[in-house]
Amino acid sequence: MNIWHICIFELRRILKIRSVVLNLFILPLLLIFILGTALSSTMGTADDVIPDTVRVGIIHLSTESGGGSSTVNQALDSFVESPEVAEMVKVQNFTTEEEAVHSLRTDKLDFAVMIPSDFEQNVMMGKEARLQWIRGKDNTLNTLGETLFTRFTDEWNRQMAITKVLGPEVIAAMSSASESGAANSTSIAVTNPGKTGTAYSASQYYAASMLAMFMLYSGMTTSTSLFGERDNKTLIRLQAAPIGNGVIFAGKIAGNSLLAFLQATTIILMTYWLYGVDWGSHPWYIVLTCVCITLASMTLGVIVALVCKSTASASATIQGIIVAMTFISGGFTPIPIDFVQRLSEFTVNHWALQSFLRMMLDAPVAEIVYNILMLGVVCAVLLFISGLIYRKAGYRYE
Repeated sequence: MNIWHICIFELRRILKIRSVVLNLFILPLLLIFILGTALSSTMGTADDVIPDTVRVGIIHLSTESGGGSSTVNQALDSFVESPEVAEMVKVQNFTTEEEAVHSLRTDKLDFAVMIPSDFEQNVMMGKEARLQWIRGKDNTLNTLGETLFTRFTDEWNRQMAITKVLGPEVIAAMSSASESGAANSTSIAVTNPGKTGTAYSASQYYAASMLAMFMLYSGMTTSTSLFGERDNKTLIRLQAAPIGNGVIFAGKIAGNSLLAFLQATTIILMTYWLYGVDWGSHPWYIVLTCVCITLASMTLGVIVALVCKSTASASATIQGIIVAMTFISGGFTPIPIDFVQRLSEFTVNHWALQSFLRMMLDAPVAEIVYNILMLGVVCAVLLFISGLIYRKAGYRYE
């Protein structure tokens, strides 16, 4: 008996369990259909996403009151009057914060920007300078406004840093080069992450999200299988055979890995045939992403199985981890909160979802590879942790 005998037996045993087939193969297809249909109006279609014009109020603080700088005001005026930015924003100037807030409340503005009193002082002291946002009612327009004016502060901080380190002569040389035809530092291109004219639909988004989530659930079958051998006292019989514990352990992991890959193949093909989900033109990158998710699923199942003391606690733990990672990564609905988005970068679901979406949008290969590499880094960390735990605890009957 070798690893492949145990692997095939494990796969056949799992596929005979109706609840496993229902939860891993049928349930994700139903969820993709329900979520994709119900939320289709809240996401883009295959048409190009063109942002609306944002009505922005800029609060200029007078230098006489000690609150601002004419230099900053002039730079900000120059920024919003550049052709690229002027296409996306409609600017109104204000002298007090109260006027801008009133316009926001009466729906005359979508977004407002105020220059803090210490803006230029922070720049001169080498600190990071930020504008203050006053958000309106539309989250999408708020995000667009924040993105545009964050670009202004980034460019301002960069130029002031160059001036402080290299001297004003460098800035003068850069300005003359810009005027002679070089790239304008204030030019901004707002495009989709993929090719122009594409955006993912709700069905595509939830197909990618549910695929990542339910592939991780294969790790729960791994955990249950490892506990089952010990609970049923069959692990003693296996250990009595002329094979090592490592062979038994590897065979069960290989069987559940094949199950996860079979599950991924089924979901991808069925969503393509039944729901018309376009998975992009990079099948080998899809395979590589699924391999990484499978590795993460197996290592997560191993970690939980070797740490927990019972099947019930292991199942509850791994379900909680998977649901939490899916929620944080925006698998149920995108969460436009900076802290949550930063936290999601430590999850398997985030990088898996971004990898699939980049492929669906036919993004540049460099973007796809980057997300897959980051997914591989997360998998490597999980593999290292599971290896340490296995060396300490092992897989044996206690």
